[in-house]
Amino acid sequence: MNATRTMLICDDEEELANELGEYFASLGWRVALSVTAEDAIGLLHQGLAPQVLITDLRIGAVDGRQVVAEARALPEAIRPILIVIITGHVMHNVAAADYDSDLLYVKPIDPSDMLGDIDSFLAGRAKAAD
Repeated sequence: MNATRTMLICDDEEELANELGEYFASLGWRVALSVTAEDAIGLLHQGLAPQVLITDLRIGAVDGRQVVAEARALPEAIRPILIVIITGHVMHNVAAADYDSDLLYVKPIDPSDMLGDIDSFLAGRAKAAD
């Protein structure tokens, strides 16, 4: 019936990355984790092709914006359908589009809220494709 949903989570807060990964994996997602932007970019260029990319904004010398740029530059067949930015830095009057992402969350994150938004986004995309 439904194909396995796939996700790449990139966050230098390893505990948060693991918690998010375990949450989504428990719901049937196939999850890959990365704690550096460089590793996430490498996985994308090696053909990982996640449907959803979640990346922290500030994750070292190469930040989440670069991860997003690299993901957006991939061929359409392997480009993530949904890109999510997460950040621990409170930002005022900032939207997801300011970072070329589809969703933006400020930590702490409620995974069930994120899941609802992800499911809604993917359902909307699927309906538009029909």
